[in-house]
Amino acid sequence: MKHMWGKETQTHLREHVKWPATGKAILDACNLMSDVSDADRRMAKQKLNPTKSYRTVDEAMTDLNR
Repeated sequence: MKHMWGKETQTHLREHVKWPATGKAILDACNLMSDVSDADRRMAKQKLNPTKSYRTVDEAMTDLNR
């Protein structure tokens, strides 16, 4: 079943992450935000490559939605 990203997580990525960002920077930012659910944090950790540089939120969402 496909993971459904919470509205808070999507807003966080669009408004609180400075792009471009590495997967590690995105994960670090998400772990500091209390409004990102635990389920979304766990799923992001599985799907984002910590060493990859993501140019835009849409590029990161492509990996997150795989």
